[in-house]
Amino acid sequence: MPELPEVETIRLFLDRSVIGRTITAIEGSRPTIDRDQLAPLPGRKVTGTARHGKFLFVDLDPGSSLVFHFGMTGDLTLVPGDKPDPAYTRAVISFDDHSRLAFTDSRRFGRLGWVPDRAAFVAGKRLGPDGLTLVPAQFLSIATRSRRRVKLFLLDQHRIAGIGNIYADEILFQAGIRPLSLLHGCDPVRLSLLAAALPHVLRTAVDRAADFSAYPETWIIPYRARGESCPCCGGAVDRVMVAGRYAYFCPSCQE
Repeated sequence: MPELPEVETIRLFLDRSVIGRTITAIEGSRPTIDRDQLAPLPGRKVTGTARHGKFLFVDLDPGSSLVFHFGMTGDLTLVPGDKPDPAYTRAVISFDDHSRLAFTDSRRFGRLGWVPDRAAFVAGKRLGPDGLTLVPAQFLSIATRSRRRVKLFLLDQHRIAGIGNIYADEILFQAGIRPLSLLHGCDPVRLSLLAAALPHVLRTAVDRAADFSAYPETWIIPYRARGESCPCCGGAVDRVMVAGRYAYFCPSCQE
């Protein structure tokens, strides 16, 4: 599933490539889009982009936004006018220069919609602060009020928006905390390490364009499989089920 770093990487790409273009058509079908909702948008110019958590916004004049959620497998590809749409294209936004933005999604869980006010949309979804802009003091204020297991806390979009299964594992690995640890049982030193690891992991991933092959050699993400060797101590990576998903960790490096 695209998490905050992947969605931010897409946003930065759109920032460089579609601002200033005018929409001429939006095509697709349910469940990816609601044609009636998007029908009035041709003729609108793209004025900017924004993101909150895993939601991507493409701002239009005179003040509304397209909103993307990528589900499990969603992605966006800018297609030149003389090229065919890629496989699994579920929706297409055409522009006045004949280029097209193809929304691909093999699993069909992604959605493209329209919102008149993105701030109101974020508030209506009750999303927590965005993980990339969260500062350690703000994190500690939120975390000290929770009595959940730390992995579940990181995955709760109402607490912190944008973190999914993969990056939660990395944040916990960098902080040296096991996924089933109770948040209120972590000592202040561990909590401070967690508060520092969260923005560091997300920012590093964004800076490297969410490319797993470019991540630091001391990260566990490339070794998220049972029996793989920990990149730090060489011990075996283990896993545990958390809310129906596997969490990978190093029993030696994480307490």
